[in-house]
Amino acid sequence: MPVTVAVIGGANTDVFGFAEAPVAPGDSSPGFVRISPGGVGRNVAENLARLGCDVRLVTAVGEGVDADALVAECRHLGIDVRTVPAPGMPCPRYVCVIGAGGAPVAAVSDMRAADRLVPESIAQFRSALDGADALVLDANLPAETMAWACNEWGDRPIILDAVSVAKAKRAAGCLSGLHTLRANVDEARALAGVADGGLEAVADALFERGLRRAIITQGAAGGLLAEGLVRLRFEASPAQPANATGAGDAFTAGIAYGTVVGLEPARLVAFAAAMAAFALESERTVSEQITLEAVMRRSEGVHP
Repeated sequence: MPVTVAVIGGANTDVFGFAEAPVAPGDSSPGFVRISPGGVGRNVAENLARLGCDVRLVTAVGEGVDADALVAECRHLGIDVRTVPAPGMPCPRYVCVIGAGGAPVAAVSDMRAADRLVPESIAQFRSALDGADALVLDANLPAETMAWACNEWGDRPIILDAVSVAKAKRAAGCLSGLHTLRANVDEARALAGVADGGLEAVADALFERGLRRAIITQGAAGGLLAEGLVRLRFEASPAQPANATGAGDAFTAGIAYGTVVGLEPARLVAFAAAMAAFALESERTVSEQITLEAVMRRSEGVHP
């Protein structure tokens, strides 16, 4: 039986401008533009589908031809997608300028349709969600939805992707209902309510708020897995970055998969780091090179 994971979160169209010269404020830069499916929840779902999982995605995509195309692409990838109506809302979009080394220079995210992902709207898809081995949430969701989901499906692992510093704070009221929080260090500090401090101190502050397991990432510097008495520092998987957007989503997907199949902590973070490395090397937010075999090989130190 395949691993079954349900995802509730955002889906959008990504519009990336890859600058081929230094980006100057108030001026344009030569380069090229790439449009592809994106959104944290959708990216997690695609990564899991590429690992061979049975994936159910509940999202809101607004209206229009872009929304229809986004849903069609999800289905083409093997994702069982269920959409909450968002009448009058445009298809969500993420517009980003990518500079040298694959790092974002500036971005704007229009995720207004995700505000329609309220408990009453999601409940109609309960039959699909009930059958999942694990549930992934992203912080594009309203705070009430995250708290409700933790209450409804607390009998299985619930993994939250913090999304951004601004949106991470929405999860403050549901930390005790989560199995795992995946956040970068700035997101984790915002959620813990601490301005600075090392990764261990941030994890301890999150535990004081009821969290069970924290996985805090620092990009190329690796990160920390903290659970109970375990404090495991891990390294990033070597990569040649093309686009950093989506690496965290791939990492979250790796954590979800590894949690369901029971990978021990060191193998879990190595697997997730390999997922992130594949994403970093792709101009899309999800790498088309991801397969379970490829990620397992890379997590064992065998570069593709």
